[in-house]
Amino acid sequence: MKRSLTLVLATLSVLAAACWGEPAFDPEKLAIGPGGLVGNGDTITSGDFPGGDDVLPAPRQVESLPDDTRPPDCDGACVSYCNAANLQNPVNRGLCRSLWGVGLSHQPINRDEACRRLFVDMIGRVPSADEAESTCAGSWGDTVKRLMDTPEFIFVNQRHAADKFLYSNEVVNIQAIYDMDRLMEKLYRGKVPYDQFASVVSAHPVLMRRYADAGDKVDALFKLFLGRPPFEFERADMARVYGLWHSGYYEHPLLGRMPDAYLRFRCLAEDNKEVDPVKKGECTSVVWGYHELVFIPDVRAALDPQIRELTMWNGLLSADEWAQLQTPGRVLTQEIPFWEHAVDEVLQRYLGYELSPKVPEVRAELVRWLLQYGGDIRSVHYAVLTSAAYLQSAYGTTPTSYRWAYGPLKQMDAEVWIDSMALNSGYATANCDHRIAQPETLLRNGSIASYRVLKASRWNINDKGDLDESYANLARTLGGCPENIVGGRFRVVSILTTGTQLSFVGDLCNPTMSAQVQGAPLERLLPEGVEGGRALTADLAVQIAQNQYRTLLGRTPSDEELTEARNAGTQCALDKCSAEAFARPLCFALMSSAERLFY
Repeated sequence: MKRSLTLVLATLSVLAAACWGEPAFDPEKLAIGPGGLVGNGDTITSGDFPGGDDVLPAPRQVESLPDDTRPPDCDGACVSYCNAANLQNPVNRGLCRSLWGVGLSHQPINRDEACRRLFVDMIGRVPSADEAESTCAGSWGDTVKRLMDTPEFIFVNQRHAADKFLYSNEVVNIQAIYDMDRLMEKLYRGKVPYDQFASVVSAHPVLMRRYADAGDKVDALFKLFLGRPPFEFERADMARVYGLWHSGYYEHPLLGRMPDAYLRFRCLAEDNKEVDPVKKGECTSVVWGYHELVFIPDVRAALDPQIRELTMWNGLLSADEWAQLQTPGRVLTQEIPFWEHAVDEVLQRYLGYELSPKVPEVRAELVRWLLQYGGDIRSVHYAVLTSAAYLQSAYGTTPTSYRWAYGPLKQMDAEVWIDSMALNSGYATANCDHRIAQPETLLRNGSIASYRVLKASRWNINDKGDLDESYANLARTLGGCPENIVGGRFRVVSILTTGTQLSFVGDLCNPTMSAQVQGAPLERLLPEGVEGGRALTADLAVQIAQNQYRTLLGRTPSDEELTEARNAGTQCALDKCSAEAFARPLCFALMSSAERLFY
């Protein structure tokens, strides 16, 4: 019986691939799932959002500034002042009554700091000075638009989704993970409105297989899209329709046995041909209207020997059936808290703190903004990234404890830190792939198809089939490249992480000039045309420092920093230092600084 079921499913999978319009097997086009049914037309909006270049008002002259012990009180004069400011950016409009309108000022920012922050948040790495100067020239609105149009912006958001949905190919079918990744690309290309995205996710195999119990599925959906757990009556009601899902295993004809989500046929009469009027209440949600979800089995159904019930693989569902199953997501998108949580997530991600509870006007303005642009989530990213809340300095004198009066300061993700180190210095590293958290699971399968999937992924695998996990091992110690089986990504500063980081920087910069350590290419650490054996002078030390600050830190050094380099070069020259003997320790000093960990 088990063998015949496997053969039936293998045959049906080939038919399903044809129905989805995909080739039977392509390691670079592995996605199969409901994400392929949406976002296949034009973009929702043009992507040309206003409000990127507001002329910010000066603080209103007031008799006394707010005293920091309570939220600022915006009186009639304050309201009139903010209305007259004619601010186009919704974040700036929302902030005005708690900032400029009450006499407070924001913290001015320099272009280097702002550009570096935008690169890290949007592109996933620190820029070189040349990149920063060319990309961040002109207005901030144009800069953000340029960065939003890059493939790296899409990739960074796909990796955020992997953290949010805890991709794990040991728990979920890898084809479903690839489909969710494809759906995220469509979302950030502006082809899928956020409410439609949430509806698809609410019945996506990544979510349905990740959480086994119906109640757990409800919990996950509420936390993902409302930012809170469901009330007990909400959980009990929605669990009735989520009870249709069953966690099983799918025998892929080439990739072998994989975990996947199946549809159960509940609330039917004994002949399985019609709805049982007595049982159908167990498959009906009534809190958000009357939503009955009962499916009648047909030739696509097969007997599951484990639970002794008819089930159907999700890859055989039609577009209409997917639409019915996405009812839980659609009902949540009708709630205002759904849209509020959508904008709160973007604010939290870029600012690093919760702004909405402190200044609720910002949330209200952003919700209206998002709805105005048809649910195009890119509009919210653009608004936050070009706002005064984001484009202000985290350094310098802070005249107030009001958090929105100075800029964000956040810790870099592990991958951002490693990638920036490697790309800026030319140091060769491997990689990891957020879609395949457990590559060894595919390798254990031993099939050529599994090898081809890994070879086409971002994992590094040699011609002998050996996986290079050096990057992943380093990143996982620092909280990145999560396996997502139990927990996900984390950020921490500890003795272990600091030691790990210093060890990596030591290998990269090789300050002791050990023959056993390859290190970064010397030509990246020295000015063009300078040989490593050249005798060091104070002027050469300054040139080396100028090159490394621009290449490794992405900015021009200050006069004070150049003076320090000149003094260090003078001392080193007394010991007859070479250019390399000065450059490599300087690399270590710069790369191990806090500026490389926080932004």
